[in-house]
Parts: sequence; C-alpha cells; structure tokens
Amino acid sequence: MHFLYKFFTYLFYPFSSFYLFIRILNKKEDPRRYKEKLSKTKIKRDEGFLIWFHVASVGEAMSILPLIENCLEEKKIDTILLTSITLSSGRILEKRYKQNTKVIHQFLPIDIPIFIEKFLNHWKPNLSIFIDSEIWPNLILQISREKIPLLLINARITKKSFDRWKKIISFSKKIFGKFDLCIVSNKETENYLKILGA
Repeated sequence: MHFLYKFFTYLFYPFSSFYLFIRILNKKEDPRRYKEKLSKTKIKRDEGFLIWFHVASVGEAMSILPLIENCLEEKKIDTILLTSITLSSGRILEKRYKQNTKVIHQFLPIDIPIFIEKFLNHWKPNLSIFIDSEIWPNLILQISREKIPLLLINARITKKSFDRWKKIISFSKKIFGKFDLCIVSNKETENYLKILGA
C-alpha cells in the first residue's frame, strides 16, 4: 500500500507547482509564500535545539498556544518551528509570533518524498509534534527513518476516519506504529489508535 501511495505522489510531483498556482488563483494559497509547500525557504536553521509543531487548521493552531508559550520560556529550546497547511492558520500563527525571533512559521510541504526529505534535511528537528489527526505517510516514515522523535498530541480519530484506516490495516499499523507517543483527547480515539498499531 505504501508503494502505491508513494508512486502516486511521485506522479503528482510534475504538477505540484501548477496545482499550487490554481490554488493561488482561488485565494487558497499565499502568493508570497506558496513555494514553502515546495520545500523552498530562505530562512536559515540556527544552531541549537529545535522543536517542531505541526497543525492543519485554525482550531488546532489555537489549541496549542499555551504549549507554545511554555516552550518559549524553556531556555533549553532554542527554536520553535511551526508548520501549518491552511492559509487561515498560517496567517494567525505568523501574525501572533511575528515579533518573536525564537518562533518560525512555515507552510508544510506537499507530502512528496523529494519535498519532505529536503524539508527535514534543512530544519533537522530534534523533536516533532503533530496535533490532532494530521497523518502524512511519506512524512511520518521519513521522520522515523531519520530517527527524529515523533509525538501525536490531542489526538482525535472519528469513527468514519477509523473505518477508512481499518480497511488498510497493515499499512495503518506501519504508519501509526512510528509515533513514539500518542496523547489522546478521548477514550474512543485511544481504542482506535491501539487497533491501528499506535
């Protein structure tokens, strides 16, 4: 199953720039920053401990603000990298931490191996934390290959989502088994994640 997923993402690779261009026309991407989704950035990775949080939506971004504030006070953490997908969540995070030199916001690259590898090689996170239900197979497997600790916090999986993952259970176990720790938001999600291999 992973071979097929990886194969189709490679097929999509030549069209990725055009895809983002269409999204720009539909006002779903930032025309100044869309290249971040192609893993292109001008921001350098400074020395020291870098913790990486990934969120998808505005709700997820807002839910981890207290955690980010605590990390800002932790002297052992030198850099906080925040990645998101949606334009609205990106704008909220960028605006909130624009004046804080310890925090960097980037848009997460499309889940194509060449982009993912470039992203991880550039940022080299010491710890990666996904919020809620953000599951990107190529990204998760590459994080595991590079031996970067991976956490899933405030995890939520609906019955509908669980049923989809259960249909490809061997692939699901390969993906969910890569998380070093899952902190769930409810008992139902805990049961689902255990079945899916977390």
